[in-house]
Amino acid sequence: MHIFIVDDQQSIIDTWTTLLSGVEDFKVVDSALESAEALRKIKLHRPNIVLLNLNLKDTSGIDLCVKIIKEAPTTKVIGLSLQNKATIVKKVITKGAKGYLTKNVEVAELIKAIKVVSTGETYICEEIQSKLIQEVLFSTKVRKSSKELTSKEVEILEQVAKGLTSKEIAEALILSARTVETHRHNILKKLKLPNTARLISWAVQNGYLTN
Repeated sequence: MHIFIVDDQQSIIDTWTTLLSGVEDFKVVDSALESAEALRKIKLHRPNIVLLNLNLKDTSGIDLCVKIIKEAPTTKVIGLSLQNKATIVKKVITKGAKGYLTKNVEVAELIKAIKVVSTGETYICEEIQSKLIQEVLFSTKVRKSSKELTSKEVEILEQVAKGLTSKEIAEALILSARTVETHRHNILKKLKLPNTARLISWAVQNGYLTN
């Protein structure tokens, strides 16, 4: 898997290059410190994944994301930022990025995100998933699109929004873990989505994420 890094700090590029080069099937093919250089090199290399700092000094990272996708449609962009605001995530995903990570993300999750995004799925870092779920799941539009979730399903979602696992939810609601898993499956089935991460992506892309 060919990876390209765009960041205006050489130290970050060097750190990520060292870390990712040690992962099987990963190869950092090149990097860039500014937007024009990034576009030129990405067009040349056509990498599978671009790790894009959204807070570049010379341009808007979101605007650059759009240009990258236009120049290399098969390349998948993962945006990185120090911010964990829902509005930023919304802008990045709706502009075509397939992933969003905060810059203090652990290496293991960075690797996981790259692998997930490479399959065509969307990945949003765990640090802000719960926050986004809370904003997404309880908006009026999502409620109307949910085909009338039962009160128990809504209760389960409230726990999911807190970032709890099925086991933790089961303990909190005095249910069996199997029952919780069944409810979670039914929720996603009603929304016609495969997992919680896709739920967030779906809500963002359809304008259900509040500003």
